[in-house]
Amino acid sequence: MTHGRHSPAAGFTLLEIMVVLFLVSLVALLIAPKLSLRKSDDLAHTTRMLVREIRDLQWKAISTQRMVRLEYDLDRGRISASELAPSGNLVALSGPEDRPFHLPKGVHLSRIVVLHQGKVRDGKTFTQFFPSGSVESTAISLRDRQDRRMTVVIRPITGRIRIYSGDYREKKVPSFYGPPSGEIPSLDSADE
Repeated sequence: MTHGRHSPAAGFTLLEIMVVLFLVSLVALLIAPKLSLRKSDDLAHTTRMLVREIRDLQWKAISTQRMVRLEYDLDRGRISASELAPSGNLVALSGPEDRPFHLPKGVHLSRIVVLHQGKVRDGKTFTQFFPSGSVESTAISLRDRQDRRMTVVIRPITGRIRIYSGDYREKKVPSFYGPPSGEIPSLDSADE
């Protein structure tokens, strides 16, 4: 004798199935916009890839205790990395995470500002990552076909990375943080 139990042959009613399908559809509608199932914006995606590469190279320089470079070819739209070997030669990094990549069609490196060269609009330049964790001050401006722009700024001492929408023009900073006269004080001539 069964009291209040369904028999094994009993199934779900049509109403129960419709309620479950409605709830699943509702949850899918709420979650789907947050998932990146569609192709993301090329400019934003390229900027994120570049920031990821910068962070990877910072840690590579610190962990290997070697100077590492992120190299930009503005004419070809190519970004690659190399490392200063113990022999003193630059060796291209070509592992699975370090392989050079080309910018997608329609995204261009419009300008790179580095301390050792100033503003670079064409040709090649690079950013250096030092074993101490510091990085050469760099501003990388990217532009797409619709003339939308994003700028990645790498702070020199901390190595922090900031992303700005549009062009970012930093105030002029003196290249040497020493005494106002520019002279380097000597420790030998210190007053006793």
